[in-house]
Amino acid sequence: MVLNDYLNPVELDKPEEYVLNSKELFNFTITVNTANVDLGDLSNYNMAIVGVPEDRNSPNKGSAMAPEKVRIELYKLISPVSKLKIVDLGNIKPGNTYTDTYFALKEVVYQLLCDNLTIIIIGGTQDLTIPAFNACENYKNSVNLAVIDSRIDLNKDALKFDSASYLIELLPKKNKLFKFVNVGHQAYLTEKANLELVSKLFHDAIRLGEVRGDLKKIEPLLRDSDIVSFDIGSVRQADAPGHYRSNPNGFYSEEGCQIARYAGLSDMVRVLGIFETNARLDNNNQTAALAAQMIWHFIDGLENRIIETPGPDNNNFKTFIVAHTDLDHDMTFYKSMKTDRWWLEVPNITNSASTTVSCSIDDYHTACNHEVPDIWWKTFQKMG
Repeated sequence: MVLNDYLNPVELDKPEEYVLNSKELFNFTITVNTANVDLGDLSNYNMAIVGVPEDRNSPNKGSAMAPEKVRIELYKLISPVSKLKIVDLGNIKPGNTYTDTYFALKEVVYQLLCDNLTIIIIGGTQDLTIPAFNACENYKNSVNLAVIDSRIDLNKDALKFDSASYLIELLPKKNKLFKFVNVGHQAYLTEKANLELVSKLFHDAIRLGEVRGDLKKIEPLLRDSDIVSFDIGSVRQADAPGHYRSNPNGFYSEEGCQIARYAGLSDMVRVLGIFETNARLDNNNQTAALAAQMIWHFIDGLENRIIETPGPDNNNFKTFIVAHTDLDHDMTFYKSMKTDRWWLEVPNITNSASTTVSCSIDDYHTACNHEVPDIWWKTFQKMG
């Protein structure tokens, strides 16, 4: 497959109205796909940036303009200290219909995954999560998805499928979706039926208030994810006004950057999508600037990523075994001596294998109090 068949090169030689006076600026430290650049073998890169100027399947008209606006802000930033080789591939060519754009994005993401690149998608609207998921689905046996959103986009009464209902296409229909979590929903914006469906499928939905007091709770939620899909509307209006359903409450901008960094640090994340920035509604490019700074923090996290494989034979881990009178199995926890991160081993009753999932120290304390952590039950049910 020739990627350039699906891509328009970057047309920004330099950020608008900005004097490039430092060789440390982002666009001097990455490879940019322009008409005159030979990218060579993409497998030589660690990360690719792909813009998707698509908003035809969403009421958030103006998001198609976001990729170039985010680039303007990204190229103004001092590059993170990084040995990663990064390429900005440009934008997916919009198809005759949004489904054509979906197909192109799926093909591009799949090829980049095969070339072992991590991908940042600059949207466009959040329904673009679907082709990214489809690419991961073709690439591996099971896929874990984390969504950062103030709503759970399961609008079953929508007259047509769009960015407000795209999860209907993923949650009940995708056999390869093993783990889903929605982080940051707000109760007054979320239908109870949506929460019930998420729970029925043994997935997770974490309210904004549950993580605001301790943002570190988000890290284990993202650690097992293959895709992190971030709706910029989950950030409060004062920090991210460029959204058609902007909200006075939500994450603060610095929290959005910290979440992006957690995604970069996470062992498995291969795709980060930052969606729903509406350039028409964005005061002074403030939301685009936030998206750019989130990309910066994701790259910084990826540079510092430590891949760990917990297990009883790994000397870098300490093992904790907790017995429970109501279970036929002990609960086995692993704590990394390098990073202080925790994992939990869950048995599979259909065979002798087990699955190790990310957890927190709070889950260990729950087990020590003779209770079964939710993460254990939900994972056990999925495997059974």
